Amino acid sequence: MKLRIFILLFSMVQVVLAQQFTVSSQLDSASIQIGEQARLRLSVAQPTNLQVSIPILSDTITKGIEIVEMVKADTISLSDSRIQVNYDYLITSFDSGFYFIPSYTYAAAGDTLQTAPLGLSVTTVTVNPETDDVKAIKPIMDAPFYWSELFTWVGYFLLAFLVVSLIIFVLLKYVFKKKVPFIDQTPQPVIPPHIVALEKLEEIKVQKIWQCGDIKVFYTQVTDVLRVYLEGRFGINAMELTSDEIMALVKKEPGLNEVRAALKDLLTLADLVKFAKMVPLENENERSLLTAFDVVDKTKPIEESQVES
Repeated sequence: MKLRIFILLFSMVQVVLAQQFTVSSQLDSASIQIGEQARLRLSVAQPTNLQVSIPILSDTITKGIEIVEMVKADTISLSDSRIQVNYDYLITSFDSGFYFIPSYTYAAAGDTLQTAPLGLSVTTVTVNPETDDVKAIKPIMDAPFYWSELFTWVGYFLLAFLVVSLIIFVLLKYVFKKKVPFIDQTPQPVIPPHIVALEKLEEIKVQKIWQCGDIKVFYTQVTDVLRVYLEGRFGINAMELTSDEIMALVKKEPGLNEVRAALKDLLTLADLVKFAKMVPLENENERSLLTAFDVVDKTKPIEESQVES
């Protein structure tokens, strides 16, 4: 009898959870032309105290459809202590055809839900030379030459030359003429950026603060270590940039090609944790830390790698 009551109560809890935990997906346009953009929205409605594991999208949704940008997650308060979190992605395609956007799985409290698959039609731009107003490209026009402009720039040059000459004269006569005392300074050893980054990551690994519930602090520390490393190793001022701005510069750095996808996934997950209050699974936290180690190890100077091998 008690077992039947327990099964009945458990079934009732599952029904209530299914009613409160829902997911959906939608496109703002089912048809675009080549190069145009559409907005893909993945939404989850849930109780405020429910921890939900969400799918992480990479650069490409499916062959032929690319993600241009992930818009910052939007959280909406619903009635009955529930919220709705919307994840918007700007997508595009540069090849005509009909594409299927797959379903995505959400997990919470031992239950999983999937979004419905979607279809996106990409069409080409048709041009009829006989009826459309199509014109040939005009040749490059030569800018007219004006003597007044030449004299103006020559005047600017002479003025700048006189100012620089005056500054040099003053420096040589009154500044450099004085004897500057010699200060003996022993240069301090410079620790390579990858050594500093690996030591910091090792400290984070030993502390295991994500197991204490400080998930936001954990991802902040991990991404800060990588931002400092990118600045010291590749000159990317990552501490002052957003994740999207960092990835735009990473794409221009050949030395980061091997780890670009993994780095983007890590930064995206960290943004969701810090700004959308997402709670990743335990293995995702450990994988994120291993990804940070891998990014540093695969991009450190070749000379150091050869010495250690």
